[in-house]
Amino acid sequence: MASDVTITIQDGGANTAINVPASNIRVKIGCLLTGIGQTAVVNQIISTRSANTLASAFVGGQLAEAAALVCLAGGTVLAIGVPVVTPGTATAVTATVPGSSTSAVTVTLDGTNGAWDTYFVRVKATAGGTRGTAGIKFQVSLDAGRNYAPDVNLGTAVTYTIPNTGITINFGAGTIVLGDYWSFSTVAPMWNAAGVQAAITALQNSSYALNGWGGMHVVGVTTGSIATLYQSYLGGSPDGTGGLAAGDIYTRLIADARDALAPVAWGGSGETEATWMGAIQTDVSTVNAKRACLSTGFYNMPSAFPILGTTYFYRRPLGWALDVRESAIPPQRHAGRVLDGSLGNIIINATSDPTDGFIYHDERINPGLTGARLCAAKTRIGKQGFFIDQPNLLAPTGSTFTLLPYGNVLDIACDIAFQEAEELIDSDLRVNPNGTLYVNDALAIQNTILAALNTNMTAVGMISGASVIVNQTNNVLVTGNVEITISILRNGYVLSVTIQIGFASPTGPGA
Repeated sequence: MASDVTITIQDGGANTAINVPASNIRVKIGCLLTGIGQTAVVNQIISTRSANTLASAFVGGQLAEAAALVCLAGGTVLAIGVPVVTPGTATAVTATVPGSSTSAVTVTLDGTNGAWDTYFVRVKATAGGTRGTAGIKFQVSLDAGRNYAPDVNLGTAVTYTIPNTGITINFGAGTIVLGDYWSFSTVAPMWNAAGVQAAITALQNSSYALNGWGGMHVVGVTTGSIATLYQSYLGGSPDGTGGLAAGDIYTRLIADARDALAPVAWGGSGETEATWMGAIQTDVSTVNAKRACLSTGFYNMPSAFPILGTTYFYRRPLGWALDVRESAIPPQRHAGRVLDGSLGNIIINATSDPTDGFIYHDERINPGLTGARLCAAKTRIGKQGFFIDQPNLLAPTGSTFTLLPYGNVLDIACDIAFQEAEELIDSDLRVNPNGTLYVNDALAIQNTILAALNTNMTAVGMISGASVIVNQTNNVLVTGNVEITISILRNGYVLSVTIQIGFASPTGPGA
């Protein structure tokens, strides 16, 4: 059904309660693992501030992990599971056996979901023995050896299922020798774009759409072509004529570009940082998706759900940390504001990170992603940790929607304008003999909408000002339509500082 109020987003009253979507409410969309005792179903919206609730609903997987990080930071999530289209996979096992273990170690994955997440698994023997007899003990790391769980006593078993991972380790006939280890990596399950679209539609048709949310995050690898689809799902092309915006819902989305291919030691090709950067830059070079912020770079982040009593540090996309930050700041705030500190979810080990074979992109040292309209992280001289460089939107060159906070505040202005304009529907207004609005009635509309914008945005520092003009030349008597033009003055952001410094000129005696 067509809306009574039409808002066209241009690139370049008094007693009505206005609803401003809260920035700490985050929509999370990702794969729903099935057949594992989960209670959630496809396209069901799980609204919660509790990581325990997420664990009960989803059991495991990246959707639960990403959503839980927001909850642990004090935010609220609307988590929506979509079907697994491509199950998770695993590389072959690489044996490192200086002790000459003869047992061939292999891997079996969950038959429905495959591997539940992206893991870098190492199984390290801590006590030797013959397979099928007591004595063999080992430790498991899921994060490339950064952390190990306590000893597992294999006993007389020939297999071991790592809890909540979808991975079973198979021990072939033979011996296991103390100190030998076996390594492999996995890739998480994936959805397809149709599944994400269906989840967004379910959200649009739910009661949660009435009050809105602060932002969205799709958990899983997004390509340039999928980012283009996101724009059609959220805002159409041109912006505002399709998707959620056509249904009077205005929102932006955080997505995650792929990681560099895994190091050779973990079954990958050992893709270089330059090659990875070039591939992503090329992939988005022609994308026009001003409602999508595509994050780049993967970093180590603690899991929200310990396994075997151990908190592993998984490689996660920058977008996971960005969405946590967005849940904690007002919509107009730049996510890289230095006063807010570095991204707390990212764990840095200055000793092991430089030599572990993984890429930790630093836009300060290797620039190029920010200039490609991507969101990247950087270190800052004199500061610890990683900071968001620029929370870029994939807007075309020349657009005024270059940063996520620009889009956020405009979306809120649209929400407010819609709610006030909706109050006018079916009202009777006075007109002049030529059918145009009587000036007092036109001014009353202007003042009501402007007051709402000033109260809910300007007065709280969200924007610097606004203007509202009602067209007094349009023949309302004939058209039945009131034309309103709104301009908001966004805040300025300090993206650089220029300092001049030198010695003061001597002025005392003997100068």
